[in-house]
Amino acid sequence: MAEKSEVALVTGAAQGLGRAIAEALRSAGYEIVACDVDDRVEELPGLCFVADVSEPVDVRRVVDGTVERHGRIDVLVNNAGVARATRAGQDWERGLRDYEAVVGTNFYGAFLFGRAVAPVMIAQERGHIVNVSTDHVYPVPGERVWGHGGMDLYNASKWALNGLTLDWATTLRRHGVRVNGLCLGATDTPMLRAFAGEVGDEVQATWMQPAEICALLLELLAEGPDGRTGHNLGCWTGRPLRLEDSVEAGHRR
Repeated sequence: MAEKSEVALVTGAAQGLGRAIAEALRSAGYEIVACDVDDRVEELPGLCFVADVSEPVDVRRVVDGTVERHGRIDVLVNNAGVARATRAGQDWERGLRDYEAVVGTNFYGAFLFGRAVAPVMIAQERGHIVNVSTDHVYPVPGERVWGHGGMDLYNASKWALNGLTLDWATTLRRHGVRVNGLCLGATDTPMLRAFAGEVGDEVQATWMQPAEICALLLELLAEGPDGRTGHNLGCWTGRPLRLEDSVEAGHRR
């Protein structure tokens, strides 16, 4: 259970997994700061911002506003994400638009928020950054890493995000700041439903629920300042979610 003074900032919190994470953290005692491009984020209790994570001015407004209100940021969950079907050979102009949307949100947005909160956490000598990634980066042990096809920008953005996780963990470790990744398999969210389109009930039944991811996240945070850092946690469909399913970022079992 977090102390009342601890503050958690969640991006992409208007719906789906981000909203579930914000609500779970609030129930655990955190003061919540939430942001999203969707103005439904303002329905959440706490400090809320309509903001685009890929816009530096918006990121500074959120982070500076949080510090002004609360004086600290203890947890950053880089959850905001975009998934689109993209592939080599598609229309050039469409590719440029998709790049701005997918990489701008999934990677650049996480970069901006991480860089903005890092000095705050360094000054506190504690904090935790959690980057929401994918099982495309850390698949079930024994399965090879592959490209899937038709998701070049999504996959590239998440591999780049993994680079942030690894490097930040090394850089910030001596300041008491932990950095880890959640590598999610199919999770029942509006983003997945929109991307997957019409699928059968049998397929949907295999999807994880946001509440399962939230429970694992709370366990990870509960490890405290001496807990793991620089790790990816495997969150795979059809397997129990547990902290033991982690691997040091950049390495394979």
